[in-house]
Formats: sequence, structure tokens, C-alpha cells
Amino acid sequence: MPPFHSNDVSGLFIGEDCSIWTGGWIDAVKSYGTAVFDSRIEIGDRTYIGRNCHIIACDKMKIGKEVVIADGVYITDNLHGYENPNAPILYEPLVVRGPVVIDDQAWLGERVCVMPGVTIGRHSVIGSNSVVTKDIPPYSVAVGAPARIIKQYDVKSGKWEKC
Repeated sequence: MPPFHSNDVSGLFIGEDCSIWTGGWIDAVKSYGTAVFDSRIEIGDRTYIGRNCHIIACDKMKIGKEVVIADGVYITDNLHGYENPNAPILYEPLVVRGPVVIDDQAWLGERVCVMPGVTIGRHSVIGSNSVVTKDIPPYSVAVGAPARIIKQYDVKSGKWEKC
């Protein structure tokens, strides 16, 4: 749904039957300051991206099939540098910490923040307002800032177990 913003759509690969709602910013950053990036964002089939989401990559980002991304979610593989105390942070170089992968059928609640270098496993749920700073295994429920796992699916019992 227009309008959503992207500085350069050449690095975006969007699957079939995806829904991308208004007010979002999806950007495969090609350059920032003097740095040049070979960025790519892949979004799998039937993925839903809610309103006002920001998805920003300087490297590689993969969002799987049938993922639900609620309103106001922020996903990034980079951060602004801040090491030079004499330079405005806006002009510091971007620091790429590693690719982001969100596997098939994951669900990210409203205002979730996914930080660089993180993988969220298949069919995992991230609770609203959580900040994901480390990998979440498949079939897990994670909440909080930083996000911590509170439930996982146990294959042997066939039930969701509290952690």
C-alpha cells in the first residue's frame, strides 16, 4: 500500500502475495558517506509487513515466507558509529554487525526491534516492544528488552514448555 519509502529498490526482492502497509521504510542502503554497500533484502512469499515499519540493510537480510511483522517494527543490520566524540553521530560511518535472518512463519509483535547479526528461528514469536539482540531458536517465544526466551516447543512432548 503506498506510500512506503525506499531510496533504491534495486536491492529489494519481494515474493508473491506480500502485504506491505503504509508509512514504512524499506531500504537496501547502497551508500552512506564514503562507504559503498552491496546490500540485499529478500522478503518471502505471503509475508505481511504492518504500518510504519523500518527495515534497513547495508549487507544481507532475509525475511522468510509467511512472516507476520506487526506495526512499528524496526529491523536493521547496522548501527551508526559513535566513537568520535568530536563528530556528530549523524556523520559517523555506519557499522555493519552482520546479517539478519527471520525464518519462515515467525511473528514479530508491535514495536519489536531486531538488532544486527540476529537470526529469529522458524515459527518463533517475539512479543510486542521486545528488543532482539541475540539469536532466537526455532519454535520459541521471546519477550523483553533484551528479549529472552520464555517458552519453547518440545518435540518429544508435542507441547509448548515454559523456560
